[in-house]
Amino acid sequence: MIGTNLSDRYELLELIGEGGMAVVYKAHCKVLDRIVALKILKDEFSKDAGFIERFRTEALAAAQLSHPNIANIYDVGHDEDVYYIVMEYIEGMNLKELIRADAPFTIVQAINVASMVLDGLHQAHERGIIHRDIKPQNIIITNDGVAKVADFGIAKATTKKTITFDGNIIGSVHYIAPEQAKGEPVSRATDLYSTACIIYEMLTGQMPFDAESTITVALKHIHEMPLPPHEINPDIPEELEAIVMKAMAKDPALRYGTAQDMRNALVDFYRRTHPEEEYFRTDGEKMDMVSFNSNKKSNKKDKNLDKKKKHRLRKSSVIIVVLAVIGVLSGYLYSNGGLFGEEIEVPDVQGLITKEAEEKLVDYKLKMAVISQVNDDNIEEDHVIKQDPEPETKVKAGRTIEVIISKGKEMIAIPGVVGLMRDDAENLIKNAGFDLGVMYPAFDDKYPENSVISQEPNANTPAVRGTEVSLRISSGKPPSKVRVPNLINYPLETATMLLENSKLAVGEVAEEESAEYDVGRIVKQSIATDVMVDEGTKIDITLSNGTPPKPPAVNPDASNNAPENNLGNTGNNDNITTGGTQNLGPLLTRTLEFTLPDNESSYQVQIKAKDAQGEKIVYNQLHRSGDLVTVAVSFYKSCDAEVSIDGKFYKSFQLQ
Repeated sequence: MIGTNLSDRYELLELIGEGGMAVVYKAHCKVLDRIVALKILKDEFSKDAGFIERFRTEALAAAQLSHPNIANIYDVGHDEDVYYIVMEYIEGMNLKELIRADAPFTIVQAINVASMVLDGLHQAHERGIIHRDIKPQNIIITNDGVAKVADFGIAKATTKKTITFDGNIIGSVHYIAPEQAKGEPVSRATDLYSTACIIYEMLTGQMPFDAESTITVALKHIHEMPLPPHEINPDIPEELEAIVMKAMAKDPALRYGTAQDMRNALVDFYRRTHPEEEYFRTDGEKMDMVSFNSNKKSNKKDKNLDKKKKHRLRKSSVIIVVLAVIGVLSGYLYSNGGLFGEEIEVPDVQGLITKEAEEKLVDYKLKMAVISQVNDDNIEEDHVIKQDPEPETKVKAGRTIEVIISKGKEMIAIPGVVGLMRDDAENLIKNAGFDLGVMYPAFDDKYPENSVISQEPNANTPAVRGTEVSLRISSGKPPSKVRVPNLINYPLETATMLLENSKLAVGEVAEEESAEYDVGRIVKQSIATDVMVDEGTKIDITLSNGTPPKPPAVNPDASNNAPENNLGNTGNNDNITTGGTQNLGPLLTRTLEFTLPDNESSYQVQIKAKDAQGEKIVYNQLHRSGDLVTVAVSFYKSCDAEVSIDGKFYKSFQLQ
């Protein structure tokens, strides 16, 4: 796009940067005849209404700000499908470049930069704007040594809406605050945490947390404490370290209340420890930062002086070097290997244990040097992954063979998902490199429906990628228990009303012959009277469809041929009714009571009852561990009741 004119006003001169959402060009404003920075939304986002709105929001939010430590926003617009923001063009380097070149900084340099950044942030925070992406790449150090916070690219006005995590970690994960990584609401304390990470890096030359996976870095911000800065740079004073660590507290409430509070803590520390130096005015306004460029010029001048001194010694040094070379060559000429030494074919040590590899190389008159150790999913820990030179290469005896050693499969912490909704938990688990295991439903009073009650393995457990994480998912609060009414001998219409009044429902309806009950009356119900069940449980019922046909009458003339114990004569048989149906006696009801174990979070409880009528399931419900279960069981004569939990026998009762 170099040479393009946007809105017939801005001519693009050169590409100067690129971010996740946009590219930045150096441009010439023809109307005001000045150089500006033009930030253009990337093509893949220009047709997305959501991104365009966020892009505009960025400009509107940042345009409210006017401060010497904040990069100015001049204009916002679009040319057809090209959306852009016009910003102040700053001559200088970003802080990340300076850190790479000069870190660790001196204490005064680090405090000056941090103080200016915090001044700019305080101005934004007072206007209700949180930056949310503070990192060294977004801090420009001008040629005059002034720090300017740039790219309020994902800032939003907190007066409009509380900013929450939208499912994507926005910004550089190396400087992200724990609450932002967890998707919780952000605040001005979020920017202070990120600023503390930058101070840490300026003072030590290292980021507080680092790893190959961005998810791992984010988890470290959430769960781990960084190495104390003084262990990396012993020159860091204890009081300065305390300021940095306070601003990096995991709990936002434990950090400084405002950017100004944190800035004042840094300045007060420096005044107390360096009373003779006046890098800060007494009114709190800062002097220009000690210029990095000036230091570099001074270093260059010193190097030139050293160069002249070294030139004087060059002639005499040459003579010494020549003599030394002659001596070395003479030694080789008289050695057993000759001038060029003995040649060795490098053996293959890849896949060997480190100790075995070293011993093998020694046998071949070679040496071994471990140049790095890395995680590898296929090579076991403490085994050689790769070697240089490769096997069968011809080298001189005594050559050092460089090897890379496996640290085994990378162990990463399993994310904690208890309390998250199921979809969010599944996404977090998959994004962290793990697989989803079994999903167990369970009623729970504490966690809302479709949220995670527990997980296996537990949060923060180290595990290899691909490990399955199983979740217990809440089915909501347990249903209320109601007592099953007696439906026997009622017509279907009445039974339906009785069940509805008890917040139950009619299940399957069957029919069978019955001499005891009239047609259309209920003969059986699937769950006995007085059993406690969940609201909404369906009760299956069986209706009578009439009396079974009577047996044929006995022929009086054949009485002499009938057996002596003819059952047609029922006068002495109390157990046989005139209709041929067995008299079972009165229906009895007894209450079972038992306590469930607490090994699991919930159990499926089933009770089978066997009486004179046969065996049937009288109870089948889900319970939490430790529950006291009380069930009324109805039966004829006597009953054997068997309790099983999760399909396994638990205990039995004999009822009479």
